[in-house]
Amino acid sequence: MRSEIEALTSRIARLERQNRKLKTVSLGIVLGLAAFLLVGAAKTPRTVEAEKIVLRDSHGRARITIGTPALSGNALNTNPDDPVIWLSDEKGIDRAILATDGLRFVNSKARGTVSLSSDPSGVPALKFYGTDGTVSWSAP
Repeated sequence: MRSEIEALTSRIARLERQNRKLKTVSLGIVLGLAAFLLVGAAKTPRTVEAEKIVLRDSHGRARITIGTPALSGNALNTNPDDPVIWLSDEKGIDRAILATDGLRFVNSKARGTVSLSSDPSGVPALKFYGTDGTVSWSAP
């Protein structure tokens, strides 16, 4: 009788070891599949589409605007559908304008100070403006 109990005890111990191994392997497979799915899901492209993007300061004032002049505001000598970025001061004056044809800076009175641009044929130009807004020096 004693040998039957020992035989059953050894069989139960062997089955418990097999059960632990099976659970460990199953858990590894499930974690591997979950990691594979999460890595695959993270690589899907994400797109945000907007006609205009406005970043505001803590007082609700527009400080950076990204858009086209047709939807967002004026940009001198710019095609209405060209992309433009406006950087504004706390008074709402556009102080820097980056467009496809150049970069312009203005003073607090909305008068030009520096302009780096190109004409439609691609010829670059650098202009410095006086306090009255007229060109004081340019190249070429």
